[in-house]
Amino acid sequence: MNAILNIIVPVFGMVAVGWGLARARLLTPEGLRGLTNVTFYALFPALLFRSMSKVRIEALEPGILLAFFGSLLSLFAVAHALAGMLRLRSGDRTVFALSSTFSNGVGIGIPFISYAFGEAGLVPLLMIISIHALIVLTLSSFLLEVATGGGGSGGRLLGKLGGAALTMVKHPVVPPIFAGLVWSELMSFVPGLALPLVVDRILQALALAAPPCGLIMVGASLAHVGIKDHWQPAVVTSALKLAVLPLMVWLAGRYVFALDPLWLTVATLNAALPAGANVYLIAQLYRTGVGLATNAVVISTAASIFTLSAALLLLGVQTR
Repeated sequence: MNAILNIIVPVFGMVAVGWGLARARLLTPEGLRGLTNVTFYALFPALLFRSMSKVRIEALEPGILLAFFGSLLSLFAVAHALAGMLRLRSGDRTVFALSSTFSNGVGIGIPFISYAFGEAGLVPLLMIISIHALIVLTLSSFLLEVATGGGGSGGRLLGKLGGAALTMVKHPVVPPIFAGLVWSELMSFVPGLALPLVVDRILQALALAAPPCGLIMVGASLAHVGIKDHWQPAVVTSALKLAVLPLMVWLAGRYVFALDPLWLTVATLNAALPAGANVYLIAQLYRTGVGLATNAVVISTAASIFTLSAALLLLGVQTR
């Protein structure tokens, strides 16, 4: 129960603060865009760089990527087939599968894991985040291009996908992860090399503000979105996202790849996170399954209060 009180209540309490600020119109859509830019372009990069700058490459476990993304892609295929059985349209099937597998690893995941495990827990999480969008959103973009008939010739389709992949790589949370790793390696090879103290203090101050601002941003976003009609398919995607995917990741990490206990726990909790905002951004971009994507984000976020609490208890997580 201590884990629930010390992790779940602060995390979703700050989400509720953001929701309340938006509902009271103290945080308008324009203000939310400004907060989002500050969080993604200043606060999260500082946190990610500082965390990864203390990690050596040889300490990373590639097995976590195989366990997580092997499970994710398997469930993506199953969810896509299930959407066909539910007689959803071609484009909606991809949105259904994306909603069932894409985690909010940044807005909720980073604060959640940092509060639970500190910087040690952020390392495996950031390994997943570094290629999460690149793999899942590029695959979804490919399927949506085909479904919506926007692909055109093979060369044009490849060009669009290349542009989509480049956009994912240039996402503001990805470069700081790799920059931190590079800086860590440089410090190991160059004796005495370190960040100036004043620079590190600035980064530390920004990093401390990242988790609460990210959670307030999530809550405000939910307040501005709301529930759309035809919510039933989103309940199915939420069940797949919050229950089936974490179980698959845990089984793969535990019995196939024998992950370190901390890394296994972080991978499982990341899989148990609600659907991320990129789900409905992709749906809006391709103008398909927008209602499904919106409902999936809202419903899975609300339900994750209970499912993440259960996951913490089942995994035996103890607060620091």
